[in-house]
Amino acid sequence: MKVLVVDDSVLITDRISEMVSELGCVSDVFISGDYSGAVKNISENTPDLVLLDIHLPEKSGIDVLQYTRANHPAVKVIMVTNKATGYYRELCSGLGSHHFIDKSKEFETIPNIIEFYADAQL
Repeated sequence: MKVLVVDDSVLITDRISEMVSELGCVSDVFISGDYSGAVKNISENTPDLVLLDIHLPEKSGIDVLQYTRANHPAVKVIMVTNKATGYYRELCSGLGSHHFIDKSKEFETIPNIIEFYADAQL
């Protein structure tokens, strides 16, 4: 499984990349820190799953979610954010995100969620 991590915090991308790289179901991990990098990575590497923050430079993660759903509908998108309000949960769900993770409370669940989606692909 190929995974793309999209977050403007190097600390977060490093930590998630480390967590994800340890999973046997993950073959490649790509990292982007902004909208342009995310769109380029999705187009060039066609990840199976994107871990996506809402707050990004340029455009938001919501824009990346919309781009992904419109252009790469097979790619699973999991929102990983501190903006875990009901508004953002509903908005992202309505736009086609597959899961929503609150960084401040559910960060450590990321490996289990990725394994779930990897198992679902089989």
